Formats: sequence, structure tokens, C-alpha cells
Amino acid sequence: MTTNIAKAIADAERQELVESAKAALPPATEYLTAPQLEHMTGTPASTWRYWAHIGCGPASFKLGRRRVWKKSVVLEWLAAQEDSAAQ
Repeated sequence: MTTNIAKAIADAERQELVESAKAALPPATEYLTAPQLEHMTGTPASTWRYWAHIGCGPASFKLGRRRVWKKSVVLEWLAAQEDSAAQ
């Protein structure tokens, strides 16, 4: 009986450590690829890559061999585009 309680406590502590480690990692969708941006906005992936090439649009960077955009930066840029279009 004591062994079962000790095992349950150890399992709970282990699960708590796993959850805190997951919380410390950035979410998988923190960085977006050109096809994800196309799906999100309707703007072709090739346009997102072209904008990155000419230095236009939201900031992007290479992550390994892939070009990615930080989701928060893209959302800020889109909001700025919307605000400037409204004026």
C-alpha cells in the first residue's frame, strides 16, 4: 500500500516537471513558414518569400534551411497594414 502511494506521488511530481518543462518551451506555432502564412492570409507563399528577399514585409530569418516569421511580428505587421489602409 505504501509503495503504491509513493509511486503515485513520484508519478505526480514527474508529471508536474514535464508540464513545467513544456511551458518553458516556445509553442510549436511560434514560428510560421510561408505556406502557413499563405493559409493564414491568402497571400501566396511566393509573395511572402519575395518580400523577405527584398526586405519588405515583416521581419523573417532562416531557421536551418527554412525561412520563418515570428507569429507575433507578423500579427503586429498585419495590424499596422490594416491601420495604414484605414487612413
